[in-house]
Amino acid sequence: MNRLTFALVTALALASPVLAQEKPAAADMSLYDGVHYKRATILTTDLDRSLTFYRDLMGLKVEVEMPLKPTSYAYVMFNIDSRAQMRMAMLSSDTQQRTLAIIEVKGAPLNIPTSPRPHSMVLESPDLPGMAARARDRGLTVFKELELTTVDGRKGKEQGMLDPDGHLVILYQLNP
Repeated sequence: MNRLTFALVTALALASPVLAQEKPAAADMSLYDGVHYKRATILTTDLDRSLTFYRDLMGLKVEVEMPLKPTSYAYVMFNIDSRAQMRMAMLSSDTQQRTLAIIEVKGAPLNIPTSPRPHSMVLESPDLPGMAARARDRGLTVFKELELTTVDGRKGKEQGMLDPDGHLVILYQLNP
């Protein structure tokens, strides 16, 4: 192999991301066709009471509120007797459309586990101390505020609380 050929092969090898161990460019999410997280759905015995929490205290906006027909897939997925009545609200934040659905169930028992708590939702808060104080004022369970360090090293505070049905909501606020 002559020197020019060797130099070209070496240059190509060093320029190759695989051989040079370069990080690939960030993926263009507009081309992503994999799983897309849309919303969480929680069950409640009193939709109006839940809306007071998620709309009035958390600041989410109600986009849709409607009764569910007994033929709705929600009856099957949540294992609810079709004789029960259900109505649903879908809520959005300023940046995420219909990211939370709340379904009220009347006429069937709801058993929300309390220990261990099987799930939580995590919400970024623009005013963690104020939200926690307002939740306490409403008689809700609010846990101790803790220091937060995210997996990528950002700092802030986090604090958990229980909504009126006992669903765990964790709020966090990053330092400026």
